[in-house]
Amino acid sequence: MPMPDIRQPDSPLYNLSDDYERLHALICEGHRIAAWADTFSMADEHGKPYRDICEVRKFRAFEIMISCRGTSYGNVFPFMAENGTEREVFVRMCRGCNLRWISPGPEETSTVACM
Repeated sequence: MPMPDIRQPDSPLYNLSDDYERLHALICEGHRIAAWADTFSMADEHGKPYRDICEVRKFRAFEIMISCRGTSYGNVFPFMAENGTEREVFVRMCRGCNLRWISPGPEETSTVACM
């Protein structure tokens, strides 16, 4: 019996965002956000990285985890404070793993900003 075709559709089912500054504001409010990140070690036959679902969460200043099942995709740690503000470092980490997060929708706006 042939295996079913399990390729991903061209358009995502979710409203995915790369607005990393908004994501930073949401995690500063205490939200835990679902996202997708490129894997670093696996790719398809065309070299396109597989994507993994992960969680984005802030614990305290300069302690942000982008992770899934013990795999880290782009964390922010206190020793990185010399590389810019927390938000600047976080945005670089998000870009580095090609993060796309599930936006709660345009009606949800953040009112808190953190450094």
